[in-house]
Amino acid sequence: MAGNGDLRELIAVRYDREGDILTFSFTRKSQPAVAEEAADEIWVRYQTDTRRVVTVDILNFSARVHATFGSQLTYVERADPQRLEALEIFGMLQARD
Repeated sequence: MAGNGDLRELIAVRYDREGDILTFSFTRKSQPAVAEEAADEIWVRYQTDTRRVVTVDILNFSARVHATFGSQLTYVERADPQRLEALEIFGMLQARD
């Protein structure tokens, strides 16, 4: 599986409500990649030649959120780049590039 190489810029976060999958994408275009289960129901797709991560998929996302935070927590899918940039983790990821 991909090692701890250079962190890539997070390009997009998508939630597939029907499949209940949260996907983090690190490329703008689809890339040939190998998928490997990194943890229980967490899949990482990476390029075999560079070992760079293309996507990370979290399966059964809503069940994981409810198991961790309880049924009181609600979330709404929203694409707001300024809000994402404001989150500390995204700032840390970009600072490493």
